[in-house]
Amino acid sequence: MFRFRARTRPAVLLVVLVVGALLLAACGGGDDDDSEAEGDEEVATTSTTEEPATTTTLPPVIAPLTGLPDATATSPTRAAVVVKVDNVPGDGRPPQAGIEVADIVYEEPVEGTTRLAAVFHSTIPPRVGPVRSTRFLDPGIVWPIGGMYVYSGGTADKVAAIKASPMQTVDENGLQQAGARQRDSQFRAPHNLFALMEPLLAWDQVQSHTPPPALFTFLAGGQPFNGTPASKIAINNDTNAEYTWDAASGRWQRSALIDATGQVKPHLAESGTQIAPANVIVQKIGGVNDKAQLVGDGQAWVCSQGKCTAATWRRSDLGGVTEFVDANGAVLALTPGSTWVHLTIGDDPTITP
Repeated sequence: MFRFRARTRPAVLLVVLVVGALLLAACGGGDDDDSEAEGDEEVATTSTTEEPATTTTLPPVIAPLTGLPDATATSPTRAAVVVKVDNVPGDGRPPQAGIEVADIVYEEPVEGTTRLAAVFHSTIPPRVGPVRSTRFLDPGIVWPIGGMYVYSGGTADKVAAIKASPMQTVDENGLQQAGARQRDSQFRAPHNLFALMEPLLAWDQVQSHTPPPALFTFLAGGQPFNGTPASKIAINNDTNAEYTWDAASGRWQRSALIDATGQVKPHLAESGTQIAPANVIVQKIGGVNDKAQLVGDGQAWVCSQGKCTAATWRRSDLGGVTEFVDANGAVLALTPGSTWVHLTIGDDPTITP
């Protein structure tokens, strides 16, 4: 019995020691777990705040000749196209194509009537015309615009003058080469030549597609135009044009002597749309017909938002842009939109309040 007891005592002690060691280990492990838990808790409570994604809104591209946003955003990479368009009154004249969407139209005196230099940049119509010959006033009109000038013939001296300008000139032969010449059989020559704009631009040989400069200063959205209220502007020579203010559309609706009866009727384009620019400028120039001068200064009347103001136009050289200034010498700003510049020799316009 004694030997038995002597043998079992160390075993029991060993068991006690082992159990104790395990308990101590368990307590030590608990400390480690708590430490890890505390560490986990610190990680959980320390969060990294992500910066919200920022969206950069780029300002809209503004078409330089109208001051309006360009939905296509292609204005900075496209040159302007100026087309010389017939404007002879009478039943034989076909409806003019495309001019209702021109950014700017210059109406110029030509031998008792007028012709148009229609400037296209922000909007390109399917066809433009009837295309007619170049005149001495045209280089002065288009020189600062650059790009392409489309015409049909002219005397040798007038053709030489336009070819001396910085424009890419395209005559009827050029239109044929581009696949852009259309002779409309509905009308008699020379009032039946039209320029097809899509093939013309596809053929475009302009080396630098530099956009035209802004030819006018434009008011910011909602800014008023300062002037005297005007309901109608009448020009009693050339084509006896009238511009009547339409408050609903915010445009000057144009009428002109368009038939042999002597009656002034709404000036409708081929599309049936009445010509109605946002701004009308009457620029009085000196000289005779298309030999008048566009460099220097003179009288002008600037009309926008149903109001007109007397102004002075001034231009230092052919490459310069014409400025229209008020009595204090401040440049007049226009309403964003299309502009009709009526160049006239003779009587002042009649402006009806």
